[in-house]
Amino acid sequence: LVAYIAKTPDYEVLFAGLSVDDSTAITQRLKESQIPYKLAQDGAAVLVPSKRVLETRLEMATSGLPSGGVVGYEIFDQSTFGMTEFVQKLNYKRALQGELTRTINQFREIQSSRVHIAVPDKRIFASDNSEPTASIVLKLASGHRLKKDKVRGIVHLVASSVENLLPENVTVVDVDGNVLAGGEPSDEAALLSSNQLEHRSNVEKSMERRITSMLENIVGPGKVVTRVTANIDFKRTERTEKKFDPASQVARSEQRSESKSVGEQAPIGVPGVQSNIPGAEQSATATSKPATNNNSSETTNYEINEVTAHIVEQVGAIKRLSIAVVVDGKYKKKEGGGREYSPRSPEEIKQLSSLVETASGYNEKRGDKIVVESAPFDISRFEGEINTVKAQANRQLYADIVKYAGLGILAVVLFLFVARPIIKSITAASSDIETLRQFPQTIEQMEAKYAAAEESVDFRTRSRQLIDKDPKAAAEMVREWLRTKR
Repeated sequence: LVAYIAKTPDYEVLFAGLSVDDSTAITQRLKESQIPYKLAQDGAAVLVPSKRVLETRLEMATSGLPSGGVVGYEIFDQSTFGMTEFVQKLNYKRALQGELTRTINQFREIQSSRVHIAVPDKRIFASDNSEPTASIVLKLASGHRLKKDKVRGIVHLVASSVENLLPENVTVVDVDGNVLAGGEPSDEAALLSSNQLEHRSNVEKSMERRITSMLENIVGPGKVVTRVTANIDFKRTERTEKKFDPASQVARSEQRSESKSVGEQAPIGVPGVQSNIPGAEQSATATSKPATNNNSSETTNYEINEVTAHIVEQVGAIKRLSIAVVVDGKYKKKEGGGREYSPRSPEEIKQLSSLVETASGYNEKRGDKIVVESAPFDISRFEGEINTVKAQANRQLYADIVKYAGLGILAVVLFLFVARPIIKSITAASSDIETLRQFPQTIEQMEAKYAAAEESVDFRTRSRQLIDKDPKAAAEMVREWLRTKR
């Protein structure tokens, strides 16, 4: 078993997320190159031995694989002799769609995509021409979400790649049929209303997340539901104000003028013809003074303090907030099983309300309203999922127990039947060596040891007897002698 596992090669992913066409082409090329492979993820992933992953990737790249299931500008690498104009235009549109698809697939959040471009034929009169349109279908990678700015980036990428294509004529949908972009009004006022609705939604969701995360740290995860309604003022107001302070007036200049005039003497006499006849006797007249006129004027110019202010009121200011928070109560286990619900105390509700007011920027003058209530949560809809998760966890636990128990049994078997005999043989050989070392190592030592007891013993004969009796021990002793002399 160990030898079989050791000889089995480790497989690594060569390519993943392949289309059916790419998977078929790659497996066919691997068969031609006699490279072993495995399929995974329902044929969307191809695995090869780990030692040949890099080499195989380079080989596939030279063949233009994987192509993403689309055809790009390489379609023009083939000879176009005898091709009609219609076919050339069709191939150009296919190539453009394929290149845009490959570019869009570079996004980390996108698993695959398809691009469809509709370019109408040009008419004789410009007024009869129609605008080109484009449609994009996206399949998002698992666990990813495409943000609005990236959707707009894809729209402008496609619009900039096609002549006379406007961004509002590009539609983006996902594989579930949700419209991510397209059908947007060209009217600036309508577009502004759409952006205002998105801004309002972002404000409400952001406040909901902040309040929920704060309260969950107190009452526990999954025990808080928050809903926020924000009334936002999107009016843009600009005004210029001029203020004058009469109390701060200062005389800047003064001008004074006087004039006096004297008129002629007024005529006197009796009116009529008699007084104007020459030689006639003049009647007595009274003397009169000439008329005089006196004029005087005074002008004073004052400098008054003037303040000019240009005020632009903030756009998107919050006019009113309405916040509703539902908090789950407390549960106690019953003796006979089950749980008993008890609502939270008024003191706890008041404390949670104060926290919500502080976190949301509560303003009583604005008319903000915050309601915090305690109510039991209905978790019956999650019981099936909870049981399923528990069953999966138990199966995984049992599988891990069997796995590690099998490894433990295998380790014990290897120790008893492989390692232990080897250790015994090593220890037995070492004990035999220690026993041999107790014998004299040279002829002189043997003679010195046994001379007093057996002076008449023939040591050569004795040695032959020992060798005949235990040849293995004698051979080991000779090897020890040789090692000692070295």
